[in-house]
Amino acid sequence: MSKLYEVGIAGVAIQDALYDAMGEITPEIESALDNLLKDGVDALDGAAYVVRKLSADAEACKGEAKRLKERAEALERNTDALKNRMLFAVDAAFGGKLKTAKNTIWGQNAKAALTIEVAPDADLIALDKTHSELVKKTYSLDTTAIRNRYEAGDAIPSEVVITERPATRFLRIL
Repeated sequence: MSKLYEVGIAGVAIQDALYDAMGEITPEIESALDNLLKDGVDALDGAAYVVRKLSADAEACKGEAKRLKERAEALERNTDALKNRMLFAVDAAFGGKLKTAKNTIWGQNAKAALTIEVAPDADLIALDKTHSELVKKTYSLDTTAIRNRYEAGDAIPSEVVITERPATRFLRIL
């Protein structure tokens, strides 16, 4: 048998195992994949092709998700535009309310709203000095300073919890 044929068979076997499991890698599928991959270089080559295909499928899904999100946003804009025109028509022609056999359509006033933001050129520190009651103070850990202390072997206060995650190996396919 030719090498390319063997790579193809291994790739198809791996892809079939994933397909049969509906893309879910269960312990049984892991065991089956491990057995297939024990066959050596050809199986690993086939698996690399499957990884590339899965990655390409994932990218296609991301692109489709982006397209669908943009389409949903366009539909929402169109819905809002149509509702605005309907509101104008209901107000102008029907005194703000229309009853039909299938719908009741009316205009309703929303309560006034207040939006509060920081001016683009504002200095919150200066505002805090003059009107401290208007500024919230929030605290957060300075992770860089804590990391520097930790790496230097200095004491870390008990209020700070540090969890180390060991280095991991991962597969790269070029």
